[in-house]
Amino acid sequence: MNETRANETRAVFVLTLFVFGLMSGVVVNRLLDTGPRANPYPSLDKVEEPQPSAQLAGALLSNDPKALAGLMDSDTLTSLRDALMSPMGAPLVDIRNVRFIGATTKSGKTLAGYIINGKDAQGSDAIIGFVLDIEHGQIVGVN
Repeated sequence: MNETRANETRAVFVLTLFVFGLMSGVVVNRLLDTGPRANPYPSLDKVEEPQPSAQLAGALLSNDPKALAGLMDSDTLTSLRDALMSPMGAPLVDIRNVRFIGATTKSGKTLAGYIINGKDAQGSDAIIGFVLDIEHGQIVGVN
């Protein structure tokens, strides 16, 4: 009987110690928590869709290679071709939708993001995202 009582007393003590430790941990956390940290990375301002990238989106949607060639130099055009490869490594041949995601600008540089839906040369549906780098009204890079 004494052994049972000692086990019960020990169990109550351990349970009380656990609850006290949990409650004191919550209180200490509340007292010492400084709240959410400030974001060390400043956000960039959103801007409207740049005219050169809007023209490029229209040329892609209408499958107009002459308009594409007039919008950028051959190196940038090659970068665009590489960006328009499906995840399977096949080029997009049927572009169904070009969607502007957003743009931002800083120090004269503008970045504009797009998502393209279409079919690749293997007949698979593909969704591809890319970013256009625009400086002084000209598309100078594709990521």
